[in-house]
Amino acid sequence: MNAPAPLSAVNEWPAGRGSREEFVAKYGTQRADRYQEAFWAMDPVADALFTSGHTVKEIMPNLREALARGTADDNTLPEVAALIEDMTKALAGLDAEKLERGRRTYLSIPPLSHGLALGPGSLVHTYATPAIADLLVNTGELTDGAVKRLAYTTNWTYSLYLPDALQPGGEGFIHTGMVRAIHAHVRRVHNRKGLDYSDYGAPISEFDMLRTWFDFTYIPYAGLRRMGWQLTAEEEKDVFYLWKIVGRMLGIRSDLFHGEDGVEASQETMDAIHAVDGEINEAARQLVDALMSGFVVNAKELTGFPENTLADWTAAHVRIIHGDEVADACGVAQSVMQPILEMEAPLVQERFDLLRQDKEALEAEIQKNEDMVRQMLTRDATYMKQDEGVKMKDGSMAVGA
Repeated sequence: MNAPAPLSAVNEWPAGRGSREEFVAKYGTQRADRYQEAFWAMDPVADALFTSGHTVKEIMPNLREALARGTADDNTLPEVAALIEDMTKALAGLDAEKLERGRRTYLSIPPLSHGLALGPGSLVHTYATPAIADLLVNTGELTDGAVKRLAYTTNWTYSLYLPDALQPGGEGFIHTGMVRAIHAHVRRVHNRKGLDYSDYGAPISEFDMLRTWFDFTYIPYAGLRRMGWQLTAEEEKDVFYLWKIVGRMLGIRSDLFHGEDGVEASQETMDAIHAVDGEINEAARQLVDALMSGFVVNAKELTGFPENTLADWTAAHVRIIHGDEVADACGVAQSVMQPILEMEAPLVQERFDLLRQDKEALEAEIQKNEDMVRQMLTRDATYMKQDEGVKMKDGSMAVGA
């Protein structure tokens, strides 16, 4: 049996992505060509961190120090300096007022509601494609440490919503840089295993990153609408703009989300992405089950409610956000709370609309939620470390050198 071809030498349409001809017929050659490129493209700037000859123990503290300063100095490794420079380019031509409006819009919605849109919303969608699910199950920590990993994903998003968070040296800049580095670290470990990626393309590819970008934009805000937190078109544009800056800092080329300015504006792209997702598989179901359990544990700490009540509440939100077809495919239980929550959504929307008409009350709500985010944010998260390597499914530590 021949060894798999090096990823750099592969660029065909992956077998698990369905028929290219059918995709072209529906979405056009231009999009097909760009996605075909993105299936195999990775992140050369971040990947260089772990292909330059320096060890992980050398790279990680050097990167943390440079991110905290927001700039390289004489002690910064060249590959770290290149990453800092690339992240800073995302701020070129920044519309600071629009970014601030996006931050404030996010904070106008309670963190727990955003947590529902992120956990039962965004992450269920993340896990629903085998291209991502298979890789994460193989890594192991997402099923074995679901509570911590859910908390860490939420923690990263918290870092983005403090004042000036995305400026060099800001909390969002620091956390996003470390998240990008961990993606490169995991990608390096998987590439060295010599696995066959012909089904879906490169591990944590540019396409996977684009899809995940929508898990923080289209998916949660479409879900929040169904929960009673519908934004105006301008508010959605502002939130999506903030995430375009974050996406560029994560290494996604901006042409992939050009024109993606809200739920309606992104619908065709979401349909195109879903057309090449592949079928929900057992790995996805394992991850969703672990996610649901983790979310219930976290919610119990916040609310004190019984786990069986919270499990039903969480399942209801998965079905509200994603619909019964996806929920059934992911093995999510039916919920007796779903019709009750659906009936409450118009009341939630009415209160939200009234809040935004009262400047004083809105300002108080934003400040309260910002204080809550600040209290919950921590730098003691796995993605901020990884100095010892990436933990694999068998419990071993795979060290990228």
